[in-house]
Amino acid sequence: MIKIYGKNAIYEAIRAKSPITKLFICENILKKDNNIVDIATKMKLDFEIVSKDFIDKKFPGQNQGYGAYREDYKIYGIEDLDKFYREQGRIVLLDGIQDPHNLGAILRSVDAFGYDLVVLPMNRSASVNEVVAHTSTGAIEHVNIMYVNSLNNIMDKLKQNGYWVCGTDASGDTLTENIDPSLSLAVIIGSEGFGMSKTLVKQSDLLITIPMVGHVNSLNASVSAGIVLKDLMRKN
Repeated sequence: MIKIYGKNAIYEAIRAKSPITKLFICENILKKDNNIVDIATKMKLDFEIVSKDFIDKKFPGQNQGYGAYREDYKIYGIEDLDKFYREQGRIVLLDGIQDPHNLGAILRSVDAFGYDLVVLPMNRSASVNEVVAHTSTGAIEHVNIMYVNSLNNIMDKLKQNGYWVCGTDASGDTLTENIDPSLSLAVIIGSEGFGMSKTLVKQSDLLITIPMVGHVNSLNASVSAGIVLKDLMRKN
């Protein structure tokens, strides 16, 4: 069971017909949002109208008067990878993203720009928790997440199945505009402090660089992800 909170997170969970076991609505928001009770009733959700003190204690943080208990998110394993091969879905690999706020923000970009799967190593990665869910503002309801023992092994499997693996590194020499967006792509985003591991850099088919003209020569991992994933978005 996991807690989710915040208006967008709750509404996206409802739209996605996610397994919400209990919904809490603060009485203070009913004048601004008179739809939530009708929607909860129509969806046959178990809900309760509560005081602000109650919801703030239950869901500390920026809950905006909305909170819920939800079944744990489905987490895929390497045994499920064949499904994504067959569909040639777009894949994002996250190498050492340990900040849950960064993970949540990256999930927003993954959903916004049409990627199908996020793969993280079991070690040195943020786990899927309520902070990630809140920061994603509901995008997590639409993103497939997989944890694996080794990103190196995943990269080998992806290449064998027709994927081009694009790393992101300051030493890169490839601009996103020079990559064919119709290709089956797997994009690697490195950690907040150290970037991609040297092994993954060597294994990448292409190394993407983000041109910058300012004084700071690096970007937050979630900002880098947003720029690269948007630039590589598959055009319909």
